[in-house]
Amino acid sequence: MGIDKPFIDKPFIDDLSVCRKQKSARRPAARRADLSSAAHCARSRNSGGWPLWRLVVRRDMTAEIPRGPKLSRTRCLWSCLRLVLVALGFASAISSLAWAQAETAKSPALRQGKHFDRVLLIVLENQNYSAAMKDKFLADLARKGTSFSNFKNLYHPSYPNYLAMIAGSSFGVRNDSQKDFPDDREHRTIADLLDWSNYAEDYPAKPNDVKPFLSDEKGKYARKHVPFLSFKKIQSESFRNVVSVDSKNPNNAFVTDIQNFRKDPKKYPLPRYMFYSPNLDDDGHDPSSNPPKGLQQASIWLKTFFETWFPLEQMKGTLVVVTFDESEHDEQPDRIYTVFLGDMVKVQEIKDEYNHYSVLRTIEDNFGLKPIHSESGDGTAEPVRDVWK
Repeated sequence: MGIDKPFIDKPFIDDLSVCRKQKSARRPAARRADLSSAAHCARSRNSGGWPLWRLVVRRDMTAEIPRGPKLSRTRCLWSCLRLVLVALGFASAISSLAWAQAETAKSPALRQGKHFDRVLLIVLENQNYSAAMKDKFLADLARKGTSFSNFKNLYHPSYPNYLAMIAGSSFGVRNDSQKDFPDDREHRTIADLLDWSNYAEDYPAKPNDVKPFLSDEKGKYARKHVPFLSFKKIQSESFRNVVSVDSKNPNNAFVTDIQNFRKDPKKYPLPRYMFYSPNLDDDGHDPSSNPPKGLQQASIWLKTFFETWFPLEQMKGTLVVVTFDESEHDEQPDRIYTVFLGDMVKVQEIKDEYNHYSVLRTIEDNFGLKPIHSESGDGTAEPVRDVWK
Protein backbone atom coordinates (compact mmCIF):
# COMPACT_ATOMS: atom_id res chain seq x y z
CA MET A 1 0.00 0.00 0.00
CA GLY A 2 1.57 3.30 -1.04
CA ILE A 3 0.94 6.79 0.26
CA ASP A 4 1.22 9.59 -2.31
CA LYS A 5 2.51 12.35 -0.07
CA PRO A 6 3.99 11.11 3.16
CA PHE A 7 5.35 13.90 5.33
CA ILE A 8 9.07 14.41 5.98
CA ASP A 9 9.84 17.75 7.54
CA LYS A 10 12.18 20.38 6.07
CA PRO A 11 14.87 20.14 8.79
CA PHE A 12 15.38 16.53 7.76
CA ILE A 13 15.96 17.55 4.12
CA ASP A 14 18.32 20.33 5.19
CA ASP A 15 20.32 17.93 7.36
CA LEU A 16 20.58 15.42 4.55
CA SER A 17 21.75 18.14 2.13
CA VAL A 18 24.51 19.25 4.52
CA CYS A 19 25.76 15.68 4.75
CA ARG A 20 25.83 15.30 0.99
CA LYS A 21 27.71 18.56 0.48
CA GLN A 22 30.36 17.53 2.99
CA LYS A 23 30.73 14.10 1.41
CA SER A 24 30.73 15.50 -2.13
CA ALA A 25 33.69 17.75 -1.38
CA ARG A 26 35.81 14.67 -0.57
CA ARG A 27 34.74 12.43 -3.47
CA PRO A 28 35.73 12.07 -7.14
CA ALA A 29 33.38 13.46 -9.73
CA ALA A 30 31.79 10.08 -10.51
CA ARG A 31 30.98 9.53 -6.85
CA ARG A 32 29.62 13.04 -6.56
CA ALA A 33 27.33 12.26 -9.51
CA ASP A 34 25.97 9.18 -7.71
CA LEU A 35 25.31 11.14 -4.56
CA SER A 36 23.84 13.99 -6.53
CA SER A 37 21.42 11.49 -8.08
CA ALA A 38 20.39 10.25 -4.64
CA ALA A 39 19.94 13.80 -3.45
CA HIS A 40 17.77 14.44 -6.47
CA CYS A 41 15.57 11.52 -5.35
CA ALA A 42 15.19 13.13 -1.95
CA ARG A 43 14.33 16.52 -3.44
CA SER A 44 11.88 14.98 -5.89
CA ARG A 45 10.36 12.99 -3.09
CA ASN A 46 10.00 16.05 -0.91
CA SER A 47 8.18 17.85 -3.69
CA GLY A 48 5.52 15.19 -3.75
CA GLY A 49 6.70 13.02 -6.63
CA TRP A 50 7.95 9.99 -4.70
CA PRO A 51 5.91 7.75 -2.40
CA LEU A 52 7.53 6.71 0.83
CA TRP A 53 8.19 3.13 -0.22
CA ARG A 54 10.39 4.36 -3.11
CA LEU A 55 12.52 6.69 -1.02
CA VAL A 56 15.62 4.52 -0.50
CA VAL A 57 18.80 5.64 1.19
CA ARG A 58 21.45 4.20 -1.10
CA ARG A 59 24.34 2.15 0.16
CA ASP A 60 26.67 4.80 -1.30
CA MET A 61 25.27 7.35 1.16
CA THR A 62 25.61 5.17 4.28
CA ALA A 63 28.76 3.16 3.69
CA GLU A 64 30.96 6.00 4.88
CA ILE A 65 30.00 8.63 7.38
CA PRO A 66 30.97 12.18 6.30
CA ARG A 67 34.00 13.46 8.11
CA GLY A 68 32.68 16.94 8.65
CA PRO A 69 32.02 18.65 11.97
CA LYS A 70 30.86 16.33 14.77
CA LEU A 71 27.52 18.09 15.02
CA SER A 72 26.77 17.58 11.33
CA ARG A 73 27.61 13.87 11.53
CA THR A 74 25.20 13.48 14.44
CA ARG A 75 22.48 15.36 12.63
CA CYS A 76 22.97 13.22 9.54
CA LEU A 77 22.71 9.98 11.50
CA TRP A 78 19.65 11.20 13.33
CA SER A 79 17.95 12.18 10.08
CA CYS A 80 18.60 8.77 8.55
CA LEU A 81 17.31 7.10 11.71
CA ARG A 82 14.13 9.15 11.50
CA LEU A 83 13.58 7.91 7.95
CA VAL A 84 13.96 4.29 9.07
CA LEU A 85 11.57 4.82 11.97
CA VAL A 86 8.95 6.29 9.63
CA ALA A 87 9.20 3.22 7.40
CA LEU A 88 8.98 0.88 10.38
CA GLY A 89 5.98 2.77 11.67
CA PHE A 90 4.07 2.14 8.46
CA ALA A 91 5.05 -1.53 8.51
CA SER A 92 3.87 -1.85 12.10
CA ALA A 93 0.57 -0.17 11.31
CA ILE A 94 -0.04 -2.51 8.38
CA SER A 95 0.86 -5.52 10.52
CA SER A 96 -1.49 -4.39 13.30
CA LEU A 97 -4.32 -3.89 10.82
CA ALA A 98 -3.81 -7.35 9.35
CA TRP A 99 -3.82 -8.90 12.85
CA ALA A 100 -7.02 -7.06 13.81
CA GLN A 101 -8.72 -8.19 10.61
CA ALA A 102 -7.66 -11.78 11.23
CA GLU A 103 -8.94 -11.68 14.82
CA THR A 104 -12.27 -10.27 13.67
CA ALA A 105 -12.56 -12.94 11.00
CA LYS A 106 -11.99 -15.73 13.49
CA SER A 107 -14.34 -14.49 16.23
CA PRO A 108 -17.23 -16.96 15.87
CA ALA A 109 -18.52 -15.97 19.32
CA LEU A 110 -19.93 -12.84 17.65
CA ARG A 111 -22.01 -14.88 15.21
CA GLN A 112 -25.71 -15.40 15.67
CA GLY A 113 -26.73 -18.90 16.71
CA LYS A 114 -27.89 -21.20 13.93
CA HIS A 115 -30.73 -22.77 15.92
CA PHE A 116 -31.01 -20.85 19.19
CA ASP A 117 -29.92 -17.47 20.53
CA ARG A 118 -28.97 -18.59 24.04
CA VAL A 119 -28.92 -21.73 26.15
CA LEU A 120 -29.79 -22.50 29.77
CA LEU A 121 -28.48 -25.70 31.38
CA ILE A 122 -30.21 -26.94 34.53
CA VAL A 123 -28.39 -29.78 36.26
CA LEU A 124 -30.09 -32.08 38.77
CA GLU A 125 -28.46 -34.82 40.82
CA ASN A 126 -27.96 -38.57 40.97
CA GLN A 127 -30.96 -40.34 39.45
CA ASN A 128 -31.34 -43.23 37.05
CA TYR A 129 -33.23 -42.64 33.83
CA SER A 130 -35.91 -45.17 34.73
CA ALA A 131 -36.57 -43.53 38.11
CA ALA A 132 -36.81 -40.02 36.62
CA MET A 133 -39.25 -41.15 33.93
CA LYS A 134 -41.57 -42.54 36.61
CA ASP A 135 -41.98 -39.04 38.03
CA LYS A 136 -45.14 -37.53 36.55
CA PHE A 137 -43.84 -33.99 36.06
CA LEU A 138 -40.54 -35.09 34.51
CA ALA A 139 -42.33 -37.51 32.19
CA ASP A 140 -44.75 -34.77 31.10
CA LEU A 141 -41.83 -32.39 30.55
CA ALA A 142 -40.09 -34.95 28.34
CA ARG A 143 -43.16 -35.00 26.08
CA LYS A 144 -42.90 -31.23 25.53
CA GLY A 145 -39.55 -31.37 23.76
CA THR A 146 -36.86 -33.74 22.56
CA SER A 147 -36.14 -36.41 25.16
CA PHE A 148 -33.18 -38.79 25.09
CA SER A 149 -33.70 -42.39 26.17
CA ASN A 150 -30.01 -43.34 25.80
CA PHE A 151 -28.23 -40.33 27.23
CA LYS A 152 -25.35 -41.33 29.52
CA ASN A 153 -23.21 -39.70 32.15
CA LEU A 154 -19.44 -39.78 31.69
CA TYR A 155 -18.02 -40.44 35.14
CA HIS A 156 -18.69 -41.09 38.78
CA PRO A 157 -18.89 -39.14 41.06
CA SER A 158 -20.41 -35.73 40.25
CA TYR A 159 -17.51 -33.32 39.89
CA PRO A 160 -15.82 -34.62 36.70
CA ASN A 161 -19.19 -34.58 34.93
CA TYR A 162 -19.63 -30.90 35.76
CA LEU A 163 -16.14 -30.13 34.46
CA ALA A 164 -16.91 -31.99 31.24
CA MET A 165 -20.11 -29.99 30.72
CA ILE A 166 -18.31 -26.63 30.54
CA ALA A 167 -14.72 -27.49 29.59
CA GLY A 168 -14.97 -30.55 27.36
CA SER A 169 -12.68 -32.52 29.66
CA SER A 170 -12.50 -33.86 33.19
CA PHE A 171 -8.74 -33.20 33.27
CA GLY A 172 -8.25 -36.63 34.80
CA VAL A 173 -10.39 -35.87 37.88
CA ARG A 174 -12.18 -38.93 39.27
CA ASN A 175 -13.38 -37.68 42.67
CA ASP A 176 -15.11 -34.68 44.23
CA SER A 177 -11.91 -33.04 45.54
CA GLN A 178 -11.96 -29.47 44.26
CA LYS A 179 -9.23 -28.26 41.89
CA ASP A 180 -7.89 -24.86 40.86
CA PHE A 181 -6.82 -25.30 37.25
CA PRO A 182 -4.14 -22.97 35.83
CA ASP A 183 -4.80 -20.20 33.35
CA ASP A 184 -3.44 -21.76 30.17
CA ARG A 185 -4.61 -23.04 26.82
CA GLU A 186 -5.18 -26.56 28.10
CA HIS A 187 -7.70 -25.41 30.71
CA ARG A 188 -10.14 -23.33 28.73
CA THR A 189 -13.91 -23.40 29.16
CA ILE A 190 -16.97 -22.25 27.28
CA ALA A 191 -16.48 -19.00 29.23
CA ASP A 192 -13.50 -18.28 26.96
CA LEU A 193 -15.76 -18.46 23.93
CA LEU A 194 -19.15 -17.02 24.91
CA ASP A 195 -20.61 -14.49 27.32
CA TRP A 196 -21.88 -16.46 30.29
CA SER A 197 -23.37 -16.63 33.77
CA ASN A 198 -23.49 -19.41 36.32
CA TYR A 199 -26.53 -18.85 38.55
CA ALA A 200 -25.83 -20.66 41.81
CA GLU A 201 -28.41 -21.05 44.55
CA ASP A 202 -27.23 -20.01 48.01
CA TYR A 203 -23.73 -19.15 46.77
CA PRO A 204 -22.32 -17.23 49.78
CA ALA A 205 -20.55 -14.42 47.87
CA LYS A 206 -22.08 -10.96 47.57
CA PRO A 207 -22.11 -8.85 44.37
CA ASN A 208 -19.53 -6.36 45.70
CA ASP A 209 -17.09 -8.92 47.09
CA VAL A 210 -13.54 -8.42 45.81
CA LYS A 211 -12.84 -12.14 45.54
CA PRO A 212 -14.90 -15.30 45.02
CA PHE A 213 -16.03 -17.70 47.72
CA LEU A 214 -13.94 -20.82 47.13
CA SER A 215 -14.73 -23.05 50.10
CA ASP A 216 -16.11 -26.46 49.17
CA GLU A 217 -19.46 -26.13 50.96
CA LYS A 218 -21.59 -23.86 53.06
CA GLY A 219 -25.11 -24.78 54.10
CA LYS A 220 -26.86 -26.15 51.01
CA TYR A 221 -24.30 -24.70 48.62
CA ALA A 222 -21.68 -27.03 47.06
CA ARG A 223 -18.79 -25.68 44.97
CA LYS A 224 -18.49 -28.97 43.07
CA HIS A 225 -21.80 -28.09 41.38
CA VAL A 226 -20.49 -24.66 40.27
CA PRO A 227 -17.71 -25.79 37.93
CA PHE A 228 -16.60 -22.38 36.67
CA LEU A 229 -15.01 -21.65 40.05
CA SER A 230 -12.45 -24.40 39.41
CA PHE A 231 -10.50 -22.22 36.95
CA LYS A 232 -7.98 -19.62 38.12
CA LYS A 233 -8.68 -17.34 35.19
CA ILE A 234 -12.30 -17.07 36.27
CA GLN A 235 -11.34 -16.79 39.95
CA SER A 236 -9.26 -13.70 39.14
CA GLU A 237 -10.99 -12.09 36.16
CA SER A 238 -14.68 -12.97 35.91
CA PHE A 239 -15.78 -14.51 39.20
CA ARG A 240 -18.70 -12.06 39.37
CA ASN A 241 -20.29 -13.99 36.50
CA VAL A 242 -21.10 -16.55 39.17
CA VAL A 243 -24.34 -15.04 40.46
CA SER A 244 -25.79 -15.90 43.83
CA VAL A 245 -29.48 -16.82 43.79
CA ASP A 246 -31.50 -16.63 46.99
CA SER A 247 -33.77 -19.64 46.60
CA LYS A 248 -36.21 -18.25 49.17
CA ASN A 249 -36.58 -14.84 47.52
CA PRO A 250 -39.20 -14.73 44.72
CA ASN A 251 -37.41 -11.64 43.34
CA ASN A 252 -33.91 -13.05 43.39
CA ALA A 253 -31.13 -12.21 40.93
CA PHE A 254 -32.13 -14.85 38.39
CA VAL A 255 -35.80 -13.92 38.42
CA THR A 256 -34.89 -10.25 38.07
CA ASP A 257 -32.66 -10.93 35.06
CA ILE A 258 -35.39 -12.95 33.36
CA GLN A 259 -38.08 -10.34 34.05
CA ASN A 260 -35.89 -7.51 32.77
CA PHE A 261 -35.10 -9.47 29.62
CA ARG A 262 -38.76 -10.11 28.95
CA LYS A 263 -39.54 -6.40 29.34
CA ASP A 264 -36.72 -5.14 27.13
CA PRO A 265 -34.41 -7.79 25.61
CA LYS A 266 -32.27 -5.20 23.84
CA LYS A 267 -31.63 -3.20 27.00
CA TYR A 268 -31.29 -6.24 29.27
CA PRO A 269 -29.88 -9.07 27.14
CA LEU A 270 -29.19 -12.43 28.71
CA PRO A 271 -25.85 -14.19 28.26
CA ARG A 272 -25.70 -16.68 25.43
CA TYR A 273 -24.56 -19.34 27.88
CA MET A 274 -26.31 -19.80 31.23
CA PHE A 275 -25.66 -22.56 33.74
CA TYR A 276 -28.08 -23.02 36.65
CA SER A 277 -26.88 -24.79 39.82
CA PRO A 278 -29.73 -25.51 42.28
CA ASN A 279 -28.84 -26.01 45.93
CA LEU A 280 -28.48 -29.50 47.42
CA ASP A 281 -32.18 -29.74 48.20
CA ASP A 282 -33.52 -28.37 44.93
CA ASP A 283 -31.28 -30.49 42.73
CA GLY A 284 -32.36 -33.69 44.53
CA HIS A 285 -28.94 -34.51 45.98
CA ASP A 286 -30.25 -34.45 49.54
CA PRO A 287 -31.15 -36.50 51.33
CA SER A 288 -28.45 -38.66 49.72
CA SER A 289 -29.62 -41.63 51.79
CA ASN A 290 -33.12 -41.42 50.29
CA PRO A 291 -32.94 -40.93 46.48
CA PRO A 292 -36.73 -41.21 45.93
CA LYS A 293 -37.30 -38.29 48.30
CA GLY A 294 -34.54 -36.32 46.62
CA LEU A 295 -36.13 -36.91 43.22
CA GLN A 296 -39.50 -35.73 44.53
CA GLN A 297 -37.92 -32.53 45.85
CA ALA A 298 -36.18 -31.86 42.55
CA SER A 299 -39.37 -32.44 40.59
CA ILE A 300 -41.38 -30.03 42.75
CA TRP A 301 -38.67 -27.40 42.50
CA LEU A 302 -38.39 -27.73 38.71
CA LYS A 303 -42.15 -27.45 38.29
CA THR A 304 -42.13 -24.21 40.31
CA PHE A 305 -39.13 -22.97 38.33
CA PHE A 306 -40.93 -23.24 35.00
CA GLU A 307 -44.31 -22.05 36.26
CA THR A 308 -43.13 -18.94 38.13
CA TRP A 309 -39.47 -18.11 37.43
CA PHE A 310 -38.90 -19.11 33.82
CA PRO A 311 -42.07 -19.28 31.70
CA LEU A 312 -40.72 -21.29 28.79
CA GLU A 313 -43.37 -20.23 26.27
CA GLN A 314 -42.29 -16.59 26.74
CA MET A 315 -38.58 -17.27 26.25
CA LYS A 316 -38.37 -17.51 22.48
CA GLY A 317 -34.96 -18.38 21.11
CA THR A 318 -33.80 -19.97 24.36
CA LEU A 319 -32.79 -23.62 24.37
CA VAL A 320 -33.27 -25.18 27.82
CA VAL A 321 -31.42 -28.37 28.66
CA VAL A 322 -32.58 -30.26 31.75
CA THR A 323 -30.23 -33.07 32.70
CA PHE A 324 -28.78 -35.00 35.61
CA ASP A 325 -25.09 -35.14 36.38
CA GLU A 326 -24.92 -38.92 36.84
CA SER A 327 -26.95 -42.02 37.51
CA GLU A 328 -27.62 -43.33 40.99
CA HIS A 329 -25.01 -45.34 42.93
CA ASP A 330 -22.74 -46.03 39.95
CA GLU A 331 -25.38 -48.32 38.49
CA GLN A 332 -25.13 -49.45 34.87
CA PRO A 333 -25.96 -48.65 32.15
CA ASP A 334 -25.48 -45.05 33.41
CA ARG A 335 -28.50 -43.70 31.55
CA ILE A 336 -29.73 -40.32 32.79
CA TYR A 337 -32.79 -38.20 32.07
CA THR A 338 -32.13 -35.39 29.58
CA VAL A 339 -34.55 -33.22 27.62
CA PHE A 340 -34.15 -30.31 25.18
CA LEU A 341 -36.91 -27.68 25.46
CA GLY A 342 -37.67 -24.57 23.42
CA ASP A 343 -39.52 -23.24 20.42
CA MET A 344 -36.77 -24.49 18.09
CA VAL A 345 -36.85 -28.21 18.99
CA LYS A 346 -39.06 -31.04 17.79
CA VAL A 347 -41.30 -33.04 20.09
CA GLN A 348 -39.78 -36.50 19.88
CA GLU A 349 -37.73 -39.20 21.55
CA ILE A 350 -34.16 -39.82 20.40
CA LYS A 351 -32.73 -43.28 21.03
CA ASP A 352 -29.19 -42.61 19.79
CA GLU A 353 -26.49 -42.50 22.46
CA TYR A 354 -25.32 -39.08 23.63
CA ASN A 355 -23.55 -37.70 26.69
CA HIS A 356 -22.47 -34.44 28.36
CA TYR A 357 -19.80 -33.82 25.73
CA SER A 358 -22.51 -34.00 23.08
CA VAL A 359 -24.41 -31.12 24.67
CA LEU A 360 -21.29 -28.93 24.81
CA ARG A 361 -20.45 -29.79 21.20
CA THR A 362 -24.02 -28.90 20.17
CA ILE A 363 -23.65 -25.46 21.79
CA GLU A 364 -20.27 -24.91 20.14
CA ASP A 365 -21.63 -25.93 16.76
CA ASN A 366 -24.66 -23.65 17.12
CA PHE A 367 -22.42 -20.61 17.56
CA GLY A 368 -19.85 -21.65 14.97
CA LEU A 369 -17.19 -22.48 17.55
CA LYS A 370 -14.45 -25.07 17.24
CA PRO A 371 -14.27 -27.68 20.00
CA ILE A 372 -12.31 -26.63 23.07
CA HIS A 373 -10.30 -29.86 22.76
CA SER A 374 -9.76 -30.89 19.17
CA GLU A 375 -8.72 -34.52 19.75
CA SER A 376 -10.52 -35.50 22.97
CA GLY A 377 -13.62 -34.78 25.00
CA ASP A 378 -15.94 -32.43 23.16
CA GLY A 379 -13.70 -32.70 20.08
CA THR A 380 -14.63 -36.36 19.66
CA ALA A 381 -18.35 -35.84 20.31
CA GLU A 382 -20.97 -35.32 17.64
CA PRO A 383 -23.45 -32.47 18.01
CA VAL A 384 -27.11 -33.39 18.31
CA ARG A 385 -28.47 -32.70 14.84
CA ASP A 386 -31.91 -34.28 14.39
CA VAL A 387 -33.56 -32.14 17.00
CA TRP A 388 -34.31 -28.84 15.27
CA LYS A 389 -37.57 -27.81 13.64
